[in-house]
Amino acid sequence: MDRKYIQSVKPLTDHVLQVDFVSGSRLLLDMKPYLDKFRFRSLSDPQVWNSAVTNGIFVRFGDVEMSHNELFSMAEQEHHRKGGKWHE
Repeated sequence: MDRKYIQSVKPLTDHVLQVDFVSGSRLLLDMKPYLDKFRFRSLSDPQVWNSAVTNGIFVRFGDVEMSHNELFSMAEQEHHRKGGKWHE
């Protein structure tokens, strides 16, 4: 079974990643807090940042790959970092 979760990805300005899921949900993930981490440092390069693609399960920027589960986890950490509440 080849299940797809991610419909499309779009790298936006200011290192915000737009992820559209097959469910119809959209995630806007601020990647700036991760750019100082060794794993994500290459995303500071505009050419690498703008190379984002997806196969429906992973988002890939050159050698950097993130699963849909990791994207959700990062979004949850960002939510807690900002001390916000989920809006329905």
